[in-house]
Amino acid sequence: MAMNVIQEAARDGRPTFGVWSAVPSQASAEILGRSGIDWVLLDLQHGSANEGDVLSLIQAIELGGSSALVRVGWADPQLIMRAMDLGAIGVVVPMVSTPEQAQLAARAMRYPPIGERSFGPLRRTFVPSEGVEAPHTCVVMIETLEGLANVDAIAATPGVDVVLVGPVDLGLALGLGLDLTGSNPKLVEAMREVVAACRRHGKVAGGVSLRPDNPQLLLELGMRFITLGSDAGYIGQGIAADVARAKELAASITNG
Repeated sequence: MAMNVIQEAARDGRPTFGVWSAVPSQASAEILGRSGIDWVLLDLQHGSANEGDVLSLIQAIELGGSSALVRVGWADPQLIMRAMDLGAIGVVVPMVSTPEQAQLAARAMRYPPIGERSFGPLRRTFVPSEGVEAPHTCVVMIETLEGLANVDAIAATPGVDVVLVGPVDLGLALGLGLDLTGSNPKLVEAMREVVAACRRHGKVAGGVSLRPDNPQLLLELGMRFITLGSDAGYIGQGIAADVARAKELAASITNG
């Protein structure tokens, strides 16, 4: 069975880029899907979508030509299994602080004997004639001091594919306050630790871009799974820029 886009990129040593989807709109999800992005990350933790929106949003993303991951609200096997049943190519689990939590997430995504997922696929998750599961990606987030201290063991956990740094929460944990630059030296050093652990254990390191120039830093650090922005952010930035420009034009006409 073919690998998903994240697995293919990891095999080839190249990065993939994704975008957060926080707005529960099928039209918006389809637009994101056809943007050329590698994957769209449906955010059930902090976005406004809920579990009832997931199936239609995944279908819209696929219609646009991309693939969907789902960030669940916690390391809850039921939420993870449900996202997989609905067709996500992977699940992002926040606030993973121990290898036991990482193992719980990885095993919830996979059928026995290597996992504990209950069989009940609603969409493309299993091919009985081939006896194999559809490809999927387990992403765990490092966002706490405990998680950072345990990052080597977390990266070593079987079934974990990507270790993703949550820069805002990790920055808060590091005592940096609400830092939305993503480039504080103390945070950068923590990200280096995560990248090093991933390299030791053959996993993909991931980062969240908080500003337009962040991807360069993340790539230079060795991260190969990178989010670029969000649908809500792009809407806000786009209209704010147009409004500002319109007001400038109006002022120049009035003053002229």
